[in-house]
Formats: sequence, C-alpha cells, structure tokens
Amino acid sequence: MAASARDLQIGAFPPGEDLWRIDWFGGVAFPDRLLRRTQPSVFVHLSKIIDPQVIADPMRPVAPSSTLPVARQAKRWVSVGSTTLLSVGDVWSGKRFVCSPDHEVETFENLQINRSTTQLLKAGHSDEQGRFLLPISEHPWHLGNTHSYCVRVALPDGRSLVVPCMELALFYFGSSSELLSRLFGPFDVAKLYSKATLDLFGEHIDLDLADGMRKESAHDVARIATSDRARQAAGAIGTSLLKQRQEGVDPYPQCFFPFDGETTLIASGKWLPLGTEPRATFLVYRVRSCAHPFPFNTLRVRESGVTRRAKVTPHAESALNSQRPRRGARDARDATVRERDGSGKLAPRARSFFREYRFPDLLKKRIWSEAKLEPQAASASLGAAPPVADVAVGTPGSTDRVRPIALVEAMRQSFAVPEFLLSVIERLARAKRVTATLLTASVEDGWTVPMPFQPDENGEISHDLFVGAGTDQRIRRLAIFALVAGSREATIAVIEFALDRPEILRLRGSQSVNDVLKVIGGDTASR
Repeated sequence: MAASARDLQIGAFPPGEDLWRIDWFGGVAFPDRLLRRTQPSVFVHLSKIIDPQVIADPMRPVAPSSTLPVARQAKRWVSVGSTTLLSVGDVWSGKRFVCSPDHEVETFENLQINRSTTQLLKAGHSDEQGRFLLPISEHPWHLGNTHSYCVRVALPDGRSLVVPCMELALFYFGSSSELLSRLFGPFDVAKLYSKATLDLFGEHIDLDLADGMRKESAHDVARIATSDRARQAAGAIGTSLLKQRQEGVDPYPQCFFPFDGETTLIASGKWLPLGTEPRATFLVYRVRSCAHPFPFNTLRVRESGVTRRAKVTPHAESALNSQRPRRGARDARDATVRERDGSGKLAPRARSFFREYRFPDLLKKRIWSEAKLEPQAASASLGAAPPVADVAVGTPGSTDRVRPIALVEAMRQSFAVPEFLLSVIERLARAKRVTATLLTASVEDGWTVPMPFQPDENGEISHDLFVGAGTDQRIRRLAIFALVAGSREATIAVIEFALDRPEILRLRGSQSVNDVLKVIGGDTASR
C-alpha cells in the first residue's frame, strides 16, 4: 500500500496551531468550476476549541462552551472524495489530523432496521410538542445546517438513534474516495461495475469493477450489485442532490441504511435530551461497526484500469528486484490536498487510511483478486524531479503540477508479506522462466485468505485450523499462486502451518481459487 493518507494536509482547513473541531457536514456544490470540474465539494463547518482542558487533552469530550460560538465557525469547501478522512468531532490543527475523540461510545445490540423503525428527518426537526430532535442548547454546532438530513432509528426502549445522512454515506460507501465521489453524481451502476455474477446458491460473486474503481471498495460495490436496498441507498445520494438543485434549494445528501434487518451497531457520539427527557436521543458522530451480514460468502474481484501487483517488503525484495525500477517524481510525505483537479500528466497514486474494522462479518469471508508477483519500485529509485507537494482527489482535469490520488481504506496498517510466505516468495523469485501470479490478493492483508473450515456437529471448529494462542489465536491463512513455465501450468497453495512456517499443497494444471479451497476444505474436514 502506498503512503499513508494521515500524512496529508487538508489545504482548505485553517492554518496555525489552534485546535479545530469538525462540527458538521453542510451542503454539496461545485463552488469553483474553474479549479474543480470533476467532482463536487462538501461545505465543512469547524469550530475553534478554546477550552484549556481540551487544548491540553484533545481526546476530552467537547461541550458547547468548549468552542467559539457557532456564529464564528470556519466554513471550508472540501472535495467529496477527501471527506473519507473526516468525521464529525475529529480534531485538526495546522491543516493536519490530530485525533478522533471517543466522545460517548454506545453499542446498540439487536437493532432493527426497516421502514417502520427508520425515518428521514431534517436536523432542525421538532415534533408536535415543540421538542427539537437536536436541541441547540446541548448541540449548537449544526445550527447553520438545520436543513441537512438525518435518519432517526427507533430504539426498543422508546429512545432514538440519530445518524446524519452524510455519516451513513461515509460509513457504508466511504471505503474509497473514488466510490464516494461517483455516488455524489448521477447514479449509474456502470460507473461502479461492469459485471456482477452471483452463483446459483447465492454464496459467491464474481465482480468486474468499472474502470478506475478500487478493489478496496469491492465489498461495498458487491452489496450494491446484489441488494436492491443497498442499490436504493447508494442511488439516493446523487438523486436527492439533483432533485434539490432542480427545486432551487441548497442541496444536502440523503442516504439510508443499505439493508433491512437486524444488526449490532457500535457508534461514538453524544446523548441529547428530548424536551425534559434526559438522554433520549443518541446523535452519532461516527459509526464504528455494523454487524449486518453481506449478501455473499466469497467474492472474486477484477479491476480495470488499475495496476495490480503484489507488493513486496525489503525482506524479499532483493530476490525480486531484477526489473528496472519505474522512474518518476516522488510525492512529498506531507503533501497537501488541494481543492482543484489533478494533472493528467502525473501518474495517479493511492494513499491508504486505516480505521476500526467496520464490518465484522467480512472477517469470516474471502475476498480476493489477482496480482502479478513483481517488485514494487522503491521511492529512493525514482527520478530526480523535485517532490510533488500538492495532490488532489478525483479524476485528472488540469495541467497543474498536482498529483491525482485515490484515498483507499486499508483493513490493516501494514501490508507486509506474511512471515510464513517469505521463503516461498524468495524461491519463486529465483526460479528462472517462471511467471507467478498471486490469486489471493486480498483486501485484508494483500496476500492471503482464511482457511476454509466446516464446524462439526457440535458447531465447533477443529483446533488444527487455528494458529497462535490466547487472544492472538485466529484461523490459519493461505495464499494461492498460479505458476506458468512455457507450456506447463501448476497451482500451489501455501498454507500457514505456524506463524513462520508454511505447508505447501501442489496441484497440476490451472486451478481457480474456489477449486483449491474445495480441495483444502475437503482435506480439512477429513482430518
């Protein structure tokens, strides 16, 4: 994975050493068509923190008295794709991310999401008794955006959960800046994927992504492709903005949950009163986790228009570094995200961001693509041109020296080659006239997928399938490689036997990942 997105500066944010809190996401527009033509921007509202205790410890909860009055909010246009790095309540300083305070963290178990329990409301809504959904005395920061939309979810105890629609869009469709940007325009599934094939049992999806769509968004796109409710939720974003523009009002995005059914939701935010009832409404600043299952068990992804290769760490790179390194200008580590279109003359690159694992259901499922096994060019070997100091999210559209980048979610902070694979990688690199393709280039760690398993009649999984001990114990993983040498083909599965040792299964001829998993799964069941 490329350089971290957390090193980036947001050029539109206030400079200096003051702490600024992200208060709310406002309207959506193209504020300057001369500089940015390829995607709209969101009007982000920020407040300067003045509370000495919060300044000393930015992780502390923020009260209305902790910031300057809302009349003195800073308001900045930020491109839609860049909002993947932002959450309400986050603290920034000097254009850089500082921290994401916990606020109040709540777990809502057995939460029912359906048309009878959810309701689309404006942030300034008040009920028939004159009680405001978000009372200004307790939460003044949305005051400039009372026409923005939220989804209220009825809780079993009579209280409510309120999620701003922008947060729903960021959580359920913010796995990459590219996906989010495309949903804020006219909705067209052809911009997301070119083909999605579901097997007869509804368990496996073959997904061909649209040109430029990132594989890190494959699970979100697969849900859109196979679920009517998810497709409606994704389509509501762009459709609602277009309708409001036609009506001549400030457009705010509408969105809703991309499923109907039960889930466990973990969120951080703030409990608010409803009239005289204390702690009656939980306003979500950031959804952290949603347990609702995805409509597939396995997912094979094909990218189009994005270079695919397995990236190798220095441990194994010396054995693979036989190719001439690609030359080009490197990016400054602390590059600044500019609110303009990137250059069509600079190669686009990715920057990764890491957050909590959003969907526990995906931990049990296999998502993979293919990647040629080759070295990643080291930044030190790039050309002597000065570093690129400015970057921009979105499709290139200018001749300025601004690097077009994609922001993509990493499920792990490191995509290093797993230790049990190192010796195999080095042996493949030394093999002459052999082309190796990694078939299990997963989103989770870039290399491996979980071992197939079948619980016994008691619902238990064999201890042989686990590696590690205690809280570090987990299902073993495996990588599958397709090897071609002249007219001969073979497939090998490298199985994690211990943390640093592999077990290798060799199969003749070309095999699909699903076929290999069936062989391994049958062998595992017979043990």
